Amino acid sequence: MRTLLVVIIAFLSLSVQFKNELRSVFGVRVSYQANGQMIMFIAYYTDDVMETNRKILSFDEFVHYASGDWPSIYNRNRMNLFELNDVQGGIYRDSITRKATPFCFAVDSLWKLRFSHYPFRGNNEMGWSQDQFLPSLSQQKYLYKQYGMTHIDTKFFVDTSFWKLLRDVTNQEWVENYKNIPLTD
Repeated sequence: MRTLLVVIIAFLSLSVQFKNELRSVFGVRVSYQANGQMIMFIAYYTDDVMETNRKILSFDEFVHYASGDWPSIYNRNRMNLFELNDVQGGIYRDSITRKATPFCFAVDSLWKLRFSHYPFRGNNEMGWSQDQFLPSLSQQKYLYKQYGMTHIDTKFFVDTSFWKLLRDVTNQEWVENYKNIPLTD
């Protein structure tokens, strides 16, 4: 019995050593939201097996947390993740009022991935989608291949794919390539 107990304790201590560390993940979904917005941000922890502490974030929360401006369990070391991921974003502080204004230029373009025209009244801006309300089948295949996006309506661009997407949508060459992906038969 004592030998069995020693074996169990040894096994448990080894399994703890091999457990992956938790790391923070940010992501975005581009779809109609219940609150009338087209963009939804998310943050959670993962050990690459399970997700925990999943939270929906507003744009302001996302930028404050990801920039390290606010303390957060999703960015415990308060690192500037925009800088680390080469994405133009963060907190602009007015030199006179010291008011903090969150910004991320790439977020303003994310709706263009799925719409051919801005979907609400008052803006005649063109999107990049080859179909009116969803990316064309060719564009959907591209989003899956490049970012692991299985369905733009229900899934999030997450982790390194999320940061890659934010870099890419501000690159004019990438935009032209995405708009002009050849249609499949």
